[in-house]
Amino acid sequence: MAGPQVDLSQWADLPIIATKSIKSRLPTTISRSTILIVVSLISTWIFATVLVPQVKPTITSQIDDARQRLPSVSIDWAPNDDPRKNYNTSKVALIIEPEPLPLLVPLILHMIAVVPPDWRFVFIGSKKSVYTVGREYGIQLQQGLGKIDLMRLPSPWSIKTEEDLNRLYTDSRFYSEFLPGVEWLLTFNAESILCANAQSSLNDWLDYTWAGAARADVKAFAGYGKLSLRRVSAIQQVLGFQKRYNDTDQEDIWFGKRLYILPNAKLANLTNEVFSVQNNVTERPMGYHALGRGRGLDKEIWGNVETRKAALEYCPEMHMILDMKLEKERCPPDTQG
Repeated sequence: MAGPQVDLSQWADLPIIATKSIKSRLPTTISRSTILIVVSLISTWIFATVLVPQVKPTITSQIDDARQRLPSVSIDWAPNDDPRKNYNTSKVALIIEPEPLPLLVPLILHMIAVVPPDWRFVFIGSKKSVYTVGREYGIQLQQGLGKIDLMRLPSPWSIKTEEDLNRLYTDSRFYSEFLPGVEWLLTFNAESILCANAQSSLNDWLDYTWAGAARADVKAFAGYGKLSLRRVSAIQQVLGFQKRYNDTDQEDIWFGKRLYILPNAKLANLTNEVFSVQNNVTERPMGYHALGRGRGLDKEIWGNVETRKAALEYCPEMHMILDMKLEKERCPPDTQG
């Protein structure tokens, strides 16, 4: 749109006319430079009071036209996208550890690598263990990707002792408050690990209500140990009509007795493909639970050199969780691996 035209020609000779007029009326003793200064001041006043108000609307109009032609640009510097939405919120791998163990970070990163990519991870720990895990770059990267959450439980929740964990896992509020929307829960700790050489995927076990390690004396239920896959809906169903008394059975044993009689519950047993191994050694399991980092395992079974060798060749990651000696630390009678 064309702005109003301003005719400046009528003002072109103003300085010369003003100079001649003033000079003819002033004494001849006034210098030419003085006259020019006076005329310049008068011209400046005329320009500021007469010309500028007429030209300003034209300039403003042209600027507005230019602004209207600019493309509209919108920049969202703080997007609200939650990276956790990229994962299946119903599948969570959970590790609880109050001690700041050096093996926690490599163990968690290994588990992230072998667990199917649609699973998320939750680490629950103490102030020290959360700091130990959270300061490592590999964990920080996974946090940025929304893969893992680091969490400290508020009071009165406690994770200091084994009994604290038994009470935690048998309290329905724990699942509803800290694991909302979770249906499949993989539990592991610093004594357990999944093997990269396993032939099956964790997702192949999702139709089971509970799967874990077997015991030779209980063939109908293989759900013991800290490495287990659990259906939270079945857990909540049991907790809806049963309450565990403090300082009684371990939580896995307690759940096993009740899930066994739960209608439509599918439990792993000795006749199924093996999910995890503790003392009931089976070839090519999904993973191992080395009780006490190996010190709590049955010595009659794991004391066999060939048994240990076969397990470590199949699952070399076990070295990470076992409390092993260096070669130079062997005592003279200890000549076998």
